[in-house]
Amino acid sequence: MMYDPVSPFGRSFLNRSGSKLRVRSRSRVRLGMAASALLMNGLFLFATCAGDVMVVEDGRARAVICAPARVLAADDAAISVEEPRRPPAEAEFRRQQLRKAIEDLARCLKKMSGAQVEIVPGPPLPEAGPLPLCVGELAEQVFGPPAKSAPYRQGFRVVVSPRGIGLMGESDLAASYAVYELLDRLGCRWFMPTEMGECIPELKSVTLPEMDFSSAPGTIYRGIWYADDDYKRRNRLGGLVLAASHALDSYLSPQQLEKHLEWIAVVQGKPAPPAIKWTRPEIADALAEHLIDSIGRTGVRSLSLSPEDTVSFDESEDPRFDAGDIDPILGTASVTDRLMVLCNRVADRVTAKYPDTLFGMIAYVNYTRAPVREKVHPSLVPVIAPITYSRAHPITDDGEPNNRAFRALIEGWGKAARMIGCYFYGYNLAEMAAPNPMITKWSVDVPYILRHGCQFFQPETSTNFESSMHALYLGPRLAWEPQRNPQEIIDDLHARFYGHAAKEMGAYWHFIDDAWVKTPEYSGAGHGYIRRFTPEVMKKARELLNAGMQAARGTLEKARVTLAHEAFSQFELYMKMRYDLNEGRWGKLDSEAERWIGKHHALAERYRPQCAFTARTYGAGGIWGSDNGVDFFVQYYKGTYDDAARIARFYNVLNPQPLRRWRYQADADRKGEALGWSKPDFDDRPWKETDVAAETWSTLGYHNTFGRMWYRASVPIPSAGPGRKTFLWIGATDGSARVFLNGVHVPFTGARGQKADEFAGFCQPASFDITAAVKADAANQITILCERVACNEIGVGGLLAPVAVYAEKP
Repeated sequence: MMYDPVSPFGRSFLNRSGSKLRVRSRSRVRLGMAASALLMNGLFLFATCAGDVMVVEDGRARAVICAPARVLAADDAAISVEEPRRPPAEAEFRRQQLRKAIEDLARCLKKMSGAQVEIVPGPPLPEAGPLPLCVGELAEQVFGPPAKSAPYRQGFRVVVSPRGIGLMGESDLAASYAVYELLDRLGCRWFMPTEMGECIPELKSVTLPEMDFSSAPGTIYRGIWYADDDYKRRNRLGGLVLAASHALDSYLSPQQLEKHLEWIAVVQGKPAPPAIKWTRPEIADALAEHLIDSIGRTGVRSLSLSPEDTVSFDESEDPRFDAGDIDPILGTASVTDRLMVLCNRVADRVTAKYPDTLFGMIAYVNYTRAPVREKVHPSLVPVIAPITYSRAHPITDDGEPNNRAFRALIEGWGKAARMIGCYFYGYNLAEMAAPNPMITKWSVDVPYILRHGCQFFQPETSTNFESSMHALYLGPRLAWEPQRNPQEIIDDLHARFYGHAAKEMGAYWHFIDDAWVKTPEYSGAGHGYIRRFTPEVMKKARELLNAGMQAARGTLEKARVTLAHEAFSQFELYMKMRYDLNEGRWGKLDSEAERWIGKHHALAERYRPQCAFTARTYGAGGIWGSDNGVDFFVQYYKGTYDDAARIARFYNVLNPQPLRRWRYQADADRKGEALGWSKPDFDDRPWKETDVAAETWSTLGYHNTFGRMWYRASVPIPSAGPGRKTFLWIGATDGSARVFLNGVHVPFTGARGQKADEFAGFCQPASFDITAAVKADAANQITILCERVACNEIGVGGLLAPVAVYAEKP
């Protein structure tokens, strides 16, 4: 038998002559309109072929599942599997996984056909009886071991013959892969957690072609952060867990640092414990001793050498070990080479005693780029975390300013290291309200990094199956089988998951995907949404989604389409607030923001089992932030909305529309003030114009820019009336904002009355008292000098929202 990987609904099998053999059924498989069309065209045949092996016939079981008694035994209460990386717990956890897989096999066969296929402990009886379907070592005793071996004992084998069926592997974990390989070939899928994501075909009779198939996953590890154990097991996630969390600074105790103050990193001129220096040999020795002791106590031989989650490292001694490489996105030195000095020393010491130890090291922020001078120890696995790189567009799109550098760093690490890991982001980093299937992006990016040596697919994901189900399913599927056609996987998802609404929902999701990848907007979070999700795009998406709702049949199909509908309805309110802010409809923004948050919490609770609407825990059981899944919305927008509503309610807004159109000019040499750019009579006509509510620095061609940007506008301001203060309001900035009105510098006064030359913040509003400088009932020249000094988000800087002038009411 040969395997045919390109098949629209489940995989077919080819005999040696190339003719296709299919699962036999006397009733139509319910796969919706798309599958029905294939049936009518004669492309999806169900016929009993010579050599087929019958498992269920007309709803009656013809087979029995034979499993090792040790696998079917109850959980070992003496072993906790809460930390399955430790050897005793790992073995017990994998045994339990295989037992649950066997139970799944019987359950799915019953759900398909109505037949109860019995599970029995021990080998089949010697006398004639039901066809034995043997699992684990029982299968190996009959058919022999898998023909393919793989790291971490993940090779598996599926045998179908007239004398029985064998599902076996190099380990219990691998044997569970064989079980789900069989179910996958029968058309079983799990696209999201719980029964809502389960797709099991209806087959009165179940037959399989004769085969002997040995294989192994394409990667050593595959995982996502948030899904239940059933979803992960059924989609064959798992393998050898590579530790790569931010842990390095936690290995040395406070007592050690107190004893060795010279080990503490110096940041901004001051010691910054618990941060440590990386290039002192004695520090590497202390770290190695800690890790050797840890391995001796726990047996865990996958350890992290990833620094803490920061961009600020030692400024005193370690810079001497940098290689002169500059990170173009952060505009600072790449510190990868100095980190390699530490990691290589630690790895040398530890592997001298424990040679099979693996070290994960996240390649992140200012150490994302591959080393220039230092080699990479063979036991070190760099895990690429492109937090400062492309969020929406595939890695091959060179319209994205940093994609060439992104490809270069993947290729660089792929050449430097024995193998690498992938820590892609399974959502639009820092904004998850928008539907975002990531179909094109991960169809390109995941195969790209797999081709360059990725063996650990461990992206950062969230509980966002309502918006990114496609990516959460597609990525691990490609990591399991890199040669698969991504479009085939997506077509299969639409057909099986949406059934009668497959065509309409496929059109909706591809339209949304196009909005992401075909809009030339490269900033992070939601800062480019006004350009990406225009009213016209929102209207068309709603029409496509409504068509899907009309086409859905049956309770399950309707529930699945309703999930997409509820997510998009929430996003419609999200975008309405954005439009209202930009167009001056401010009076209800605070209440609408609260309504959005309340609805989001309600949806999160309703769909918590499906891991949707950011209903998640983060870290050791805690909720990430106090806003329970709406952290980004609160951080980026709620402060502006609340303040705009306050102004609309208690003040008079003097300009009829928010001030969005500004002339702008970058000031890389910091000469603008000397050149008179703040003066009212300065001729700014040669400057370009921007809409600050819609266009980001990335839009303007300043994607990686740090430094100053000047904005100028001339605005008629009516009189506020005698004795009433007048204010200039800036909706949000990335960095500082210094205001000049008619050439006069206007200081900023904080909430506690403290004065400063400028306001500094990120995505927060600011008001400036311009009473002394304003010209009533006349044109006023407003100049705002903004400066971006840190990377709060990629592709942004300066003004992020409209500006307005308001005054006290009588």
